[in-house]
Amino acid sequence: MRFIRPGWGKIAKMCEALAKKVRGYKPDVLIGISRGGLVPVRLLSDILDNGNVAIMRIEFYKGIGKTSKSPKITQPLTVSLKGKRVLIVDDVADTGNSLMAAADYVRKLGAKQSKIATLHFKPTSAFRPDFFLESTDAWIIYPWELHEAERELRKKRTA
Repeated sequence: MRFIRPGWGKIAKMCEALAKKVRGYKPDVLIGISRGGLVPVRLLSDILDNGNVAIMRIEFYKGIGKTSKSPKITQPLTVSLKGKRVLIVDDVADTGNSLMAAADYVRKLGAKQSKIATLHFKPTSAFRPDFFLESTDAWIIYPWELHEAERELRKKRTA
């Protein structure tokens, strides 16, 4: 498995570029998917001057390259989406399953329209985000998960 490790500076530049792609879409609410989408949604909120941020947690990954059978929403939204335009933000469209679950969930909550933005897109993903910056088949170790990834890699080496 190949790895890439974008640093904080690269992430900041990616969020600036992603915000430029998103600017034509005017969301009422930005939704970050916890945990990977927390940093990108906060940066996009600042860049787009939109403080209406909500968080939902979707659990799917159990480790590097290991998933559960299906994504599960373990922290539902606490804001009304009825009739609103929503931008769902995550770090990567990997399998696409979590993003599909998020899109379905906000639609059921009455969102008028939803679009999805990610920093990275994997060509094998079952879901293509409306906005993304880079396509890669590598496993991405983001700066906000560095220690977690190191622990997982150590486990794999000792197993």
